Amino acid sequence: MTDDLDRELRRHLELEAEEQRESGLTADEARAAALRALGNQARIREEVRALSPMAAIEDLLQDLRYGLRMLLEHPGFTIVAALTLALGIGANTAMFSVVDAVLLQPLPYPQADRLAMIWENVNLPAYKNSHNPSAPGNFHDWRTQNTSFTDMAAIGGRSWNLTGSGEPARVDGEAVSAALFPLLQVDAALGRVFTADEDRQGGARVVLLSQGLWNDRFGADAGIIGKTIRLSEEPYTVVGVMPRGFYFPDPDDKLWVPIALTPQQLANHDGHSLQTLARLKPDVTLAQAQANLDGIAKRLTEQYPQSNTGVGVTVASLSEHTVAGVRTALLVILGVVGFLLLMVCANTGNLLLARSSARGREFAVRAALGASRGRLVRQLLTESTLLAVIGGVLGLAFAFWGISALRGLAPTDLPRIDAIGLNASVAAFNFGVAVIAGLICGVVPALQSNRRDLHETLKGDAHGSAERSRVRARNLLIVAETAIGVIVLVGAGLLLRSFLELGRVPLGFQPDGILTFRATLPASHYDTTAKRTAFYRQVTEKLRALPGVQSVAGVSILPLSMASRSTGISIEGEPPPAPGQVRLVDFRTVSPGYFSTMGIPLLRGRDVSWNDTADSPPVIVISQTMARMFWPNQDAIGKRIKGVPGNAPAPWVTVVGIVGNIQHVDLVNPPRPSMYLAPSQDQRSGDTLREWAARTSSDPTAVANAVRDAVWAVDPALPITRVQTMQRLRSAVTAKEQFNLLLVGLFALLALILSAVGLYGVTAYAVIQRTRELGIRLALGAQPGDVLRIVVGQGARLVAIGLAIGTLASLALTRLMATLLFGVSSRDPATFAGVGVLLAVVSLVACYIPARRAMRVDPVVALRG
Repeated sequence: MTDDLDRELRRHLELEAEEQRESGLTADEARAAALRALGNQARIREEVRALSPMAAIEDLLQDLRYGLRMLLEHPGFTIVAALTLALGIGANTAMFSVVDAVLLQPLPYPQADRLAMIWENVNLPAYKNSHNPSAPGNFHDWRTQNTSFTDMAAIGGRSWNLTGSGEPARVDGEAVSAALFPLLQVDAALGRVFTADEDRQGGARVVLLSQGLWNDRFGADAGIIGKTIRLSEEPYTVVGVMPRGFYFPDPDDKLWVPIALTPQQLANHDGHSLQTLARLKPDVTLAQAQANLDGIAKRLTEQYPQSNTGVGVTVASLSEHTVAGVRTALLVILGVVGFLLLMVCANTGNLLLARSSARGREFAVRAALGASRGRLVRQLLTESTLLAVIGGVLGLAFAFWGISALRGLAPTDLPRIDAIGLNASVAAFNFGVAVIAGLICGVVPALQSNRRDLHETLKGDAHGSAERSRVRARNLLIVAETAIGVIVLVGAGLLLRSFLELGRVPLGFQPDGILTFRATLPASHYDTTAKRTAFYRQVTEKLRALPGVQSVAGVSILPLSMASRSTGISIEGEPPPAPGQVRLVDFRTVSPGYFSTMGIPLLRGRDVSWNDTADSPPVIVISQTMARMFWPNQDAIGKRIKGVPGNAPAPWVTVVGIVGNIQHVDLVNPPRPSMYLAPSQDQRSGDTLREWAARTSSDPTAVANAVRDAVWAVDPALPITRVQTMQRLRSAVTAKEQFNLLLVGLFALLALILSAVGLYGVTAYAVIQRTRELGIRLALGAQPGDVLRIVVGQGARLVAIGLAIGTLASLALTRLMATLLFGVSSRDPATFAGVGVLLAVVSLVACYIPARRAMRVDPVVALRG
C-alpha cells in the first residue's frame, strides 16, 4: 500500500518540481517548493471537501475500510492486541454484570423504591445494634400508631420437618403476616395468598409453597392446592404456589405460613426476633417516616422503660438493606478491574506507538497527497477503536466464562446471585468500554504521529526530536502502568494481610476431625423436657458406639454459625439493674461432653451432667470472659444469677464451671460473655439440641452415613441436614473475604504480568533502536557491564517514578476499602514495602532480559548495520 502511495507522490512531485525548476531553482530547492505546493493544494482540497454534507460520513466509512484493511494486513499484531484488550474488557464486563444485577437493577417488586425495612436501633452500654430484630410488641405499636406507611408486615424465620411424601426433609421458610404479599404486590402463581382471618390466633393452618419445593417435592402437581402436607408433624393445607424465582426475605426460603401473633405475643416488648417490612405512603419520604417512628419509639420508652430504654428505630430502604453488606466490596473490585483495563490500554498503546513509528513514511505520503493532520489523527483513532471493538466482541466470550466462574465462586449469601448474567445493559457496557478503551489506546500514538515533519520523513531522516518525543511517550505509558500496578497490588496485599489476620484469630476450640449435622425435634412429638432428654441420651449412646467416633455432643447453636441468642441477667447480691443497664450474656444449651468434644478447655469446676435434672438445683457453666467481667478478682464458682427481664419469675442458677472463650458468632468480634445450660434443666429458653458434633479419629466424612443411620434408629422420621465438617463451617465464615481476595488477587497477578510485559517490550524496543549507539560504545571500550547498567538503569528510573506515583495514589485510594479489612491498617507499611520490592524485582528481571542481548551486540555488525 505504501509503494502505491509512493508512486503517486513521485508522479505529482515530478510534475510540480519541473514547474519549479523552470523558475531557476536548484533540484533540492525545487523539490522542497514542490512539497510545499502539494501541501497547500492538499489543504485547499480538504477544506473544499469538508463543505460537502456527505463528506464526514464518506470519510468515516473510508477510515473504517482502510483501518480494517490495515488490521488484516498485520494479523499477528491484530491478534495480540485484540486478545490483550479482550482480557481487560472481558474482566470489566464480567464484574459489571455482578454490579448491575446486585446494585443497579431494581428489586423485582412493583414500586420497590417505596419498600422499607424497619429495625430496632439498640444503644445500650452492653449492646449496640442499629439493625436489631424487633420485639412483637414494638412491631404491633409501630404498625398501629404510624402515619407514614400503608401497612407493615412481620417476618420470622422458621424451619420445619417435612414428612409424609418421600424421605424426611428439613425445609427453611418464614412465618409472615398476611400483609406481606400485598405489600410486595406479589400474588401466587397458583392458588392464592393468605387472608387476614388466617393470620390470627386460631386461624387455619395454611401454607404457601415455593416453585422449587413444588417442583422437587410434589412433581409440579397442579392438584396440590387444597391438599394437606405435614410440617413438623402438624397438618397444613396448601393454598398457593408462589411465582418462579420469588423469595423473601432469604434465598433459601421454601415455604411460608401465617405468623398469627397472639395477643400475648403482641404485648411482649422483650423478645426480639422479627423482621419488619413496610411500604411508604405516596409522597412520604424515608426521612419523614424515620421522624414519625422516632416519636413512637420515644413514647414506647416512656411507656415500657424496662424493655424499651435505649431502643430507637432505624428505617432503611429495602434496596439499600439488601446490598448494604456487599456494596463496598463490589465497587472496590470493579475499580480494580477498571485499573487493570487502564494497564491493558497502556500496553496496547505502546504496541500502537511502536507500529505508528514504523508507518511514519506512509503517514507522510498520505499527508503530501492531501490528508490533513486531523484526518491522520482520526484515522489512527479509528483503527485503535476498531481494534478495541474486536477485543470487545472477544471480551464478551471471556465475560460469559467469567460470569459462570463468578457465580460458582461467589458466597451463597451474595444477594440476587441468580440474576447475574449477560443482558442488554451488560452488552451496552461492553461496547462502551471497548470504544473508550480504543480511544485511550490510540490517543498517544495519534498525537505523536501528528508531530512528524513531512519533509524530513520523506527524506528518511526522522530520528530527531520526533523520535525523542515518541520515546518520552512510551516512557510515560510505562510510568503510568507501573503506578496503576502499585494500586492494584497494594489492594490485593491489604486483603491478603487481612485474610491472614482472620486466620490467626484463636477459635477457642479445635475444629479438626469434627463432623456436624442438624436434627431438629418437632415440638408436637417432643413437647416435654423429659422426652427431649431421652432422645438426646439415646442418640448420644448410638453415636458413641460407632467405629471411629471418639465423642459426641449436642448444642443449640454451633460456633461460627453467624447466630446467637442473648438474655439479660441479674447477679445475686447486687441491686436489680436500672432500665437500660441490664447486663446481657449469650447463652447456649449443651449436652454433657460438649466442651471435650469441641476441644474447649474446662478451666475450673465441672461440666453439665445428665444428673442435672428439673428436680435438682439449676446450674450453668460460664465463659472466662463472663467470669472476669461479672466477678473480677473473685471466684465465680458457686455464684448465682437469674434472668431479667422476663414475663415469669426466673429461678436462681448456680455457676458450677468455667470454660475458655470461643468465637461463637464470627471471627471479627471479640468473644462476648457466655453461659451454657443443661438440656435436662432448660425449660424457659425454648432451645433444643438441634446441632450435633461428633469427634472422629480419622476423616469425619467417612462416618456421615453411619451417623444418619444411628439417628434414624432412634427416630426414623427425623430429617438429618447440614452434614459437614467443622472445618468447612469455619471456612464458610470467611467466604466473603475469600471471594474478595480471590478476585482482587487474580487481577493483581494479571496487573503484575502486564507491568512486566510492558516494561520488557519497551526495553527490548529501546535496545533495538539503540543498537548502533551501543555498538559504538562497545567499539570505544565500554564493557558489557556498562551496557547492562545503561539499559537496566533506564528501566529502573521509569519503575522508580511509577512506584512513587503509585504509592502516593494508593495512600489516598486504600482508605475506600478500610471497611473490608481486619487487623490491618489501610496504610499498612509492610504491605506497601512488600509491593514495592515485588514490583522492583519483577521489573528489573523484565529489563535484564533485553539488557543481556544488548551486552552481546557485535560492534562490527552494529556499525555496519
